[in-house]
Amino acid sequence: MEYLTKEEIKQWRSSLEKITLEEFAARLGKQIEETKKTNDLVDIVLRGKSYTSVSDMSLTRTEKITSIAEKAIIKERQINKTNEVEKTSKKTEKITAKNIINDNSAIKKEKAATDKKKIVAESKKENKTPIISSALNNSQVVFKKALTDREQLVFDFFLEHKNQIVYAKDLASLLSLPRDYVYKYIKNLRAKIEGEKLRNAESGGFILII
Repeated sequence: MEYLTKEEIKQWRSSLEKITLEEFAARLGKQIEETKKTNDLVDIVLRGKSYTSVSDMSLTRTEKITSIAEKAIIKERQINKTNEVEKTSKKTEKITAKNIINDNSAIKKEKAATDKKKIVAESKKENKTPIISSALNNSQVVFKKALTDREQLVFDFFLEHKNQIVYAKDLASLLSLPRDYVYKYIKNLRAKIEGEKLRNAESGGFILII
C-alpha cells in the first residue's frame, strides 16, 4: 500500500475538514508512514489528533465576539428598562403629590366657602333681630342689616326726635361733617330700616315716623 506524500499531507493540513490524518489517508486509500520521523511541529504536537485550521479559530473568535455583543445588548436593554421604570415611578410620585396639593387646596376653599356661608347666615339672622335703640322708644325698629357706628349715632338722634323734623345741618353738627356728607347716612338708614319709617318732611328735613 502506498504512503501519503508530503504534498498530500500539506493538502490535509490546509483542509477545512476536521478529520484526522489517518482518516484522510484512508480516504485516499493510503497509509501513514510510521517509521519516518517528522520534523513538522504540527504533526509532533497533534500526533494524529484532529487539526483545527486558522479559519476555524477565526470562526470561534467571531462567535465569542458575537456572544459578548449580544450580552452587552441584553445588559443595555435591562438598564434602559430599569431607567424607564424609575422615570415612571418618579412621574407617578409627582402626579400623586400634585393631586394631594390640589385636594388640600380644594378642601381649604370648600371650608372657606362654608365658613363664609355661616358668617353670612349669622349676619342675616342678627340683622333680622328687632333692635331697640333707645329707652325713649317703646316700639321696635327692625333693621335689614347692622348699622355702622355713625349710622347708629344718626339713628339715635332721629329716635330722640321721633316724629319731628330733623335738618341736615343738625346732623352735620352732630357728626362734625359738612352738610353734603350727611345725606349718604340718610340714604343708608332708609335702605336698612324695615318699612318706610324715615321720610322727607314737606317743609324740608327728615322725619322718623314711629
